[in-house]
Order: sequence, then structure tokens, then C-alpha cells
Amino acid sequence: MGEDAYVAEELRKAEQALDDAIQLKSGGGSEEGTVNRLYYAAFHAAQAVLYDRGVDAGSHGSVRNRFGEEIVVAGDASADQGRLLTTLADLRQQADYGYEPIDADVDSLLERTCDFVRHMNDLTGHRTSGE
Repeated sequence: MGEDAYVAEELRKAEQALDDAIQLKSGGGSEEGTVNRLYYAAFHAAQAVLYDRGVDAGSHGSVRNRFGEEIVVAGDASADQGRLLTTLADLRQQADYGYEPIDADVDSLLERTCDFVRHMNDLTGHRTSGE
């Protein structure tokens, strides 16, 4: 698979995870499930931008670090967008492995993640089938 195909596949995965989060949120799904899907939407969108720049980060932690180093520092994403990726990663860990309820405004996270995925799509110049 060529690099362009990797970018498109990561964006497809981001859109699918975002659609899953929206369905969970609107259909009475758990906040834990919604947060999990929001994290993966942001993760795949961030990975798409990194692939688009020729960066193969490899791991979840590396994607977050390299996103900050390559995309936020370059000014192509805001510091707030970089923090969102980290916040969602932390909340996903809590949702999947913790015992405390999610202490976050999931509606706000959903809105911010939608904006994040849209912005990453714009940065790559790719369009997913839903656009």
C-alpha cells in the first residue's frame, strides 16, 4: 500500500470511529464506549497527517509525541488540538481499564473531536466518502 493509500485508510478509520461515537452518544451508549471511539477517531486522524508528512510513528505514544513535534510545532494544529489528543488518550485508558466514571464533558469532547478530524482531513487535502 502506498503512502497516499495509508493516509486515506487512516482517515476512513477516523471517520468510522467518529460515526461510532456519534451513534453511541445519540443512542444511549455508555460514556466509556463513546470516549473510546473519540480517542480512536483522533488517533487515526493524527496518524493520517503524520503519514501525509512521511512520518511513520509506530505506536500510540509515538503518534501523540510526533503529532506535537511535527504538526503542532509547525503551527498546522493548535496546542489545544495537541492537548485534545493526549486528553482523549488518558480518558480512553480510564474508560477501558479504570473503575471511576468518566469525569469529562463528553458532549464537548465530541464536538472538539469532530473539529479535530475535519481539520486533519483539510491538512491532508483528502476527502472521505462522507464529504
